[in-house]
Amino acid sequence: MRTPLAWKNLTASRSKFLLSATGVGFAVLLMFMQIGFRNALFDSNVEMINLFEADVIMVSPARFNLSSERRFNLHWLQRAAASSGVRAVGAVRTERNMASVKVEGFKARTIRVLAIDPDPEFFTDDSLAAALSRADEQRSVLVDRRSKAAYGFSVNEPDSLRAQHVELNGTQIRLADTFTLGTDFANDGTLLMSNRTYPLFFPFRSPTRDPMDLVDIGLIKLKAGVDAKAVVSDLSRLSPEEVSVYSRADFVAREVRFWSRNTPIGIIFGIGTIMGLIVGAIICYQIQFTDISEHMPELATLKAMGYNNRYFLSLVLWQSFYLACIGFIPGLLITWSLYDSLASLSGLVMRLTWPRVALVWSLTLGMCLCSGMLALRRLWRADPASLF
Repeated sequence: MRTPLAWKNLTASRSKFLLSATGVGFAVLLMFMQIGFRNALFDSNVEMINLFEADVIMVSPARFNLSSERRFNLHWLQRAAASSGVRAVGAVRTERNMASVKVEGFKARTIRVLAIDPDPEFFTDDSLAAALSRADEQRSVLVDRRSKAAYGFSVNEPDSLRAQHVELNGTQIRLADTFTLGTDFANDGTLLMSNRTYPLFFPFRSPTRDPMDLVDIGLIKLKAGVDAKAVVSDLSRLSPEEVSVYSRADFVAREVRFWSRNTPIGIIFGIGTIMGLIVGAIICYQIQFTDISEHMPELATLKAMGYNNRYFLSLVLWQSFYLACIGFIPGLLITWSLYDSLASLSGLVMRLTWPRVALVWSLTLGMCLCSGMLALRRLWRADPASLF
């Protein structure tokens, strides 16, 4: 039975073992947090689209991201409804810059307002469509339960929420219930109302004096079996100067691409992830180099006995693998707890998905293996006779 030398080397000293686990775990946590903030930037900004069900999305060509307020005429969405392959269309209207909400006892703040017909066909969650339908009957609205506390909404107490005195653009409004969306880097809170309620608070929206003439986001549902790409191609020819048409996946990818490439926030978090990887590699290298230096006489003895470089490479790679494992597991557990806490405190979408866990594990394993191989160079170059 072969002695697990790599594991015994790593666990020979309990204090050094814990120190090694802490060092690698810190690097893992740093990478997880940078990747988490970066993905929160992306996920939070496309979360609004995830509320709605659509195969194809129509927006103004000037709308370079979801937070920008660029609109197109309802006429083009109606034209799209007449196209072959289209089953139904829905209009989403948004307002932020001209939407000010004031809860009694709190300061007035700008807030994002979304409006859509309460048609279950255009909602990913049927219960949300039902809640909006009930609110529509009462000429009231739904409030995002993850809105910042500074607004003053009693989102955790339904009875108190309905009794609150709230004004939107100087007009009293009733809060019927809550829904879940989340904040992002541009919006601290959201109200959801029906298209029938919307013009009561934003009559100034359109130059034609009909506030419903303009649409922010067009939702298009297709008939079964219809190719989305073909419909996108057909609708794109309606009027390229007035509307841009995307499949749902392409629209989400466009939004993520904007925030990752065109904003300093996305770039900063990307650099932060790389810095976390570099810090972790330095920590791992120092751990491995110190361990090899301290055990140089023993390793020299093995080398003098005829063990070749392949054996030492295997030894250090296994030690690097164990090092990655003992640092990754506690780092993952702490990350899971921090993600949950930050999501509750900030309202941002902090998702710890399996692909993201696999990415950080790959980076962790890679940095440990590379660091181990770099640290091994000293042993490879050493003459056994000079080490005694």
